[in-house]
Amino acid sequence: MGIRVIIADDHESLRAGFRGILESDDNIEVISEAGNGRDTVKLVSELQPDVVVTDVAMPGINGVDATREITRSAPEVRVLALSGHNDGFFVKGMLEAGARGYLLKDAANSELAAAVQTLSEGRIYVSPTVVDTLTYSFLSTMSELNASREKQQQLLDEIRVKNQELEQQNAELERYTYSVSHDLRAPLVTIKGFIGLLKRDIEGGKDRSIESDIKQISDATDRMARQLDELLELSRVGRLVNPPVEINLSEMAAAVVAMYSGAIAECDVDVKIDATMPIAYGDEGRIFEVLQNLIGNAIKFVDNHRQSRIEVGAEISDGQVLCHVRDNGIGIETEYLERVFNLFERLNPQIEGTGIGLALAKRIVEFHQGKIWAESDGRGRVVPFCFRFPRSSSPMVICREQGRGNRCGAPWSLYCRRN
Repeated sequence: MGIRVIIADDHESLRAGFRGILESDDNIEVISEAGNGRDTVKLVSELQPDVVVTDVAMPGINGVDATREITRSAPEVRVLALSGHNDGFFVKGMLEAGARGYLLKDAANSELAAAVQTLSEGRIYVSPTVVDTLTYSFLSTMSELNASREKQQQLLDEIRVKNQELEQQNAELERYTYSVSHDLRAPLVTIKGFIGLLKRDIEGGKDRSIESDIKQISDATDRMARQLDELLELSRVGRLVNPPVEINLSEMAAAVVAMYSGAIAECDVDVKIDATMPIAYGDEGRIFEVLQNLIGNAIKFVDNHRQSRIEVGAEISDGQVLCHVRDNGIGIETEYLERVFNLFERLNPQIEGTGIGLALAKRIVEFHQGKIWAESDGRGRVVPFCFRFPRSSSPMVICREQGRGNRCGAPWSLYCRRN
């Protein structure tokens, strides 16, 4: 008894050609034909063939769905896909549906009878050309999986970094909350205390003391107002962003120095600005604030026992603009290098200030994904402030590498680079 075969294809001429090829083999008998998947499933149920040779793309129920139904209802029937599509999508679809073989129509003359014979023996037959397609599809899938794994790992790394940043921000928020509650309370205590003294002095008719009490209350309210204004500015960093522009560092430094002209004249500070500094690129308003705070501190902490000097210059270093501000002020002890950037930190309470300026500069730098720090060999040392900018017109990003120098006893370094 020969191999009983049903042929399914929506083109009658192709069915006739396949019938001729198969019946030329004395061991194969074509018992029926179908022009669509629905009729194929019905004939399989009625005739119980050994092998079904079916096209993939057919009207009604396609070859994939028909194969899936045949495999479910008649698992002993072997399905051979005979298609013009050498595509991983079609091959994968037919084999997953239950087909035991896949053959291209242009190879039917030489391979069709052998493929049917192979399937009838319970073995699998896949045309060598199709094997190449499956191999390529498999390798492509593996490549996509590897790329997906790399992407997932990259996302996990990004999430890990974000979590670390959130932990740091939460810790900073706790310190910030404590500092605000503690340092804003001081002016209130002062006001409350002098109100009590003012009441007593009024009752005692002490006019001179009354004026002093009022001045102390006024100074305390002014100090609190400045603290609140600077806290508001600190909170705006990262929320109110200026578009990056070209920055003329020479003009910016001159503008900052002009702001402090009165204090410079009073302290007899010799200021030198390099008029040939290269052009940088970044958030001009925010970088102005950083430069303003650094130069302002250099003026504020001058050494009254010698001629005070401040130098502002810049050069190209490793394709970037490296700007420096040097002074020969009173310096700072090494154990205070990190504390100076804390909110409300004032190492010398006798010198006017809110203790927010350097915290603001630090926030601006960190918003640019950077780091600001100080270095010092001790009090009385020459101190440079350093910061880098990219030369090109790309968005400014401050990097996390350490620079060298010192200022007022401590060097301040703000390094910037391109992405």
